[in-house]
Amino acid sequence: MSQREDEIRCMLIPMREGRLLLPNAAVAEVIGYREPDPLDHDLPWLQGKVGWHQRDIPVVDFERLLGRSVAGGGIRQRIAVCYALQPGDDWPLIGLVAQGIPRLLRVQREVIEFAGTPASGASPVRMRISVGGEELIVPDLDYLHTQLPVA
Repeated sequence: MSQREDEIRCMLIPMREGRLLLPNAAVAEVIGYREPDPLDHDLPWLQGKVGWHQRDIPVVDFERLLGRSVAGGGIRQRIAVCYALQPGDDWPLIGLVAQGIPRLLRVQREVIEFAGTPASGASPVRMRISVGGEELIVPDLDYLHTQLPVA
């Protein structure tokens, strides 16, 4: 197997505390942060919705979903637009708040395989892996979509 086949292209999404790691193919685009329009809900981690390419997408503050304290965003705040994993969802896309500019990272397959994969849909965190001594959180996009209110 070549070195390219041993690597998975990923996107590092900076948070206030730590970073999220997503497969590069799960991220449609990273856009500048704009204040989301309100949605009728009582979920503190769901900031609202923003328009993107003639679609509304819900904007999730993943750190609030994890129960972390709320802190203001900075001028480098972005929204990572991610694809829904389940076809036919009310929300075909989801926005994750980033506290800086996401960057590409190649991760060795054995690092992910070593971390294991817990059952999908049970928690907002799919797995935690260590890359270069830093713990990265892999979010469970299936779980996020099941927690969103009906559009």
